[in-house]
Amino acid sequence: FVRAGLSRPFLRRASNRVGISRSVHAGMASGDETRVAIVGGGVAGIACAQSLVANGFGNRVDIYDQGSRGPGGRTSSSRPVEVNGETMAFDHGAQFFTANDPKFKTVCEELKAKGYVARWDGVFGTLNAFDGVFIPKRRVETSGPPRQDFFKLLTADEVLVGVPTNQAICEGLRALAGDDVTAHWHTTVTGLDRDASGNTWSVSGVNKRRLDEGQAGSKEKRLSGRNAAVVVCDVMAARKGTPGTCAVTGLPERGDTANTWAAFAKVPERVGLFSCMLAFDASAPKPEFDAAVVTGSDVLGLLVRDSSKPGRAKRRDGLERWVAVTTTKFAEETIASAPLTVDGTYNPQTAEYFAKIEPKIVDEARRVLGVACGDDDGEYPAPTHAKCQRWGAAYHSGAVGEGVPGGVCFFDMEAGFGMAGDFIQGPGVEAAWLSGEAVGRATVRKLKAKL
Repeated sequence: FVRAGLSRPFLRRASNRVGISRSVHAGMASGDETRVAIVGGGVAGIACAQSLVANGFGNRVDIYDQGSRGPGGRTSSSRPVEVNGETMAFDHGAQFFTANDPKFKTVCEELKAKGYVARWDGVFGTLNAFDGVFIPKRRVETSGPPRQDFFKLLTADEVLVGVPTNQAICEGLRALAGDDVTAHWHTTVTGLDRDASGNTWSVSGVNKRRLDEGQAGSKEKRLSGRNAAVVVCDVMAARKGTPGTCAVTGLPERGDTANTWAAFAKVPERVGLFSCMLAFDASAPKPEFDAAVVTGSDVLGLLVRDSSKPGRAKRRDGLERWVAVTTTKFAEETIASAPLTVDGTYNPQTAEYFAKIEPKIVDEARRVLGVACGDDDGEYPAPTHAKCQRWGAAYHSGAVGEGVPGGVCFFDMEAGFGMAGDFIQGPGVEAAWLSGEAVGRATVRKLKAKL
């Protein structure tokens, strides 16, 4: 029994080689009792596959991702929308990321060299929502009590983004190793079943589920069988009433793996956020910053000029794209009155759901942009496009591996059952990658024992 996380974190450091496939497959995966099924095609899931590829097991891996916008989890981008005859997309989840771990920095340098990632040398700082005073990052006080920050925007030496959108982060990670891994995109895993012998796992699920658009997807079917190990890198699988809820059966009664799986339905605490994608006419006033941590607002915590990021398409009409991210307090209060689930059933993100939520975010974004541009009354033009996104688990607070160097994951060697992601390592792209890479190497030990 090898365990990484909870009471005794199992620390692993990243390997030098990375890799994942670009192949797309929606059918039944064959099983030979040395295959691995990875649930979740975000950063952690892809990092897990990279470890397996680096150790020669890439052709034994199936990775499943339910995202209807494409794989990437919270680094995925919005679906393109057409405005004035041109399409545009937003980074509506993760706005940027940073790299501190030496091995993850090496990976990021590879992604830079291949054009998937670029340094964002924008104007960053804090913005007072009352008087519009902007303090550049270089002048933000670093001593004294901890100051408000957002995913290290104010402290990181280098801020990175995907190109042409943040979805390229995962696309780049997938591209680094070629075509070894079998990928099942827009496939929701609904069941993981360990057989009576305790030696192999089968995977069940549905294709093309889009609950926010009222599409339940295909009938549930068996997706693969005879897997030596399964690794869950999507915490939504452990939570009831989500689009990714997954039933796990056959976990060993001895040990605490079954209890650990059940515990992730509640722990660590998931922190919700809303993001609002806004497009303003080219004639709208221009504030002096590209991204600002907002202080003094009950609604907004971050404002990002999405169109200022490197590699973003220039529009003929000059529309500027902004993303407003709410405070956790606003999100908590809003979700309390407009919950993620109703009677145990997922509450979809429909126009009706956002009818009362979106105007509050849009109005506050306009007011704050207005004062930032010198208007004492906070007047700012209405957007030509506005759409909100709910992130019921934007990040996780209190993960056991938060702040721990290296990679922290959970893996039961006997059962061949692993978990990795920011819900174990802590929030952020780098943390997810470190956790996924660690569980991948734990899985390699399991596979080698089977051979």
